Amino acid sequence: MIYRILVIDDSEDDTFFFKKALADAGIESQLTCLTDGIAGLEALRQETYDCVFLDFQLPGIDGLSILQKIRREGKDMPIVMLTGQKDEQTIVRLMQAGATDYLPKATLSADSLRISIATARKVYLMQKEKSLAEASLKISEARLAEAQHIAAIGNWEQSFLDHSFFLSEEAQRITGNNAGDKMGLLTFCRKIHRQDFHLFTEQIRQLKKNQSYDFNIRFVKGPKDIKCFNIKAYLVAGNKAVGTIQDITELKNAWLTAQKAEIKSKATSIVLVIAVVTFLLSEAILDPFIDQMTASASLLISLSCKGSIAVALKPLEVLLKKIMMSRLAIGV
Repeated sequence: MIYRILVIDDSEDDTFFFKKALADAGIESQLTCLTDGIAGLEALRQETYDCVFLDFQLPGIDGLSILQKIRREGKDMPIVMLTGQKDEQTIVRLMQAGATDYLPKATLSADSLRISIATARKVYLMQKEKSLAEASLKISEARLAEAQHIAAIGNWEQSFLDHSFFLSEEAQRITGNNAGDKMGLLTFCRKIHRQDFHLFTEQIRQLKKNQSYDFNIRFVKGPKDIKCFNIKAYLVAGNKAVGTIQDITELKNAWLTAQKAEIKSKATSIVLVIAVVTFLLSEAILDPFIDQMTASASLLISLSCKGSIAVALKPLEVLLKKIMMSRLAIGV
């Protein structure tokens, strides 16, 4: 590999020794040497190099300032700082400013230069891979957050050791917590519908004996705002519960609407069957008695009987609906 190397150093002697060490190391390179800091800064802005050796002491603009400017502008090429002496405070400042490595001029040799270039390239590639991984992670986290927001699903954790309780940002949102506040376990439990509170506490308690649970609870966000949440819980290391919380209110309401429509249809069908059976029974039982009466009396009794049956059908249908709806409520 032929390395593109830039050396920015105002000392002709140091540049001479650098070239000699590079040749002795057997490193194939396309070498550019600059003695002016301003020219070096412009070269770094215009070109990309496989490795840059930057002198700390330069006239006009020092190496640290050049390094800081280049890093602020987003240039991520490996930069090795050349220092006249091994000053630990200076080295710390250089590394904090973004130097890939440093090389004391007193130790410059073919071996040290070869090691320095190899180390700088390795560190540079590692940093680049890390940056790419972090960028990819941020994208994945953003996509996950977006997916959780669309699905109205968040994460939660509870420690059985210190009783700490955590709700993710999305979980905080769907539970109706104020922005910036952190909902604790006590506040969360207080908002659980009183009829479901025992279910929640019992499931969490039983979780210590099992591996997972999946159940639904009602959550009171306001006087007239009751949500339905699906809670999934998993045991971790025996001392912590983790899981998800999802707002399934719309799904539950859609299911209830469908069930109510089905109940209405069933109640109507049952009442219709009862009406037909009652009509047939009335015809079979009452006809022999009616036939023995006068025409006017038989007509009056027949109309009264059939009218009573017709009037009773609607209350019967309403009663059936109430009974079936109450069973549905218990099931919910």
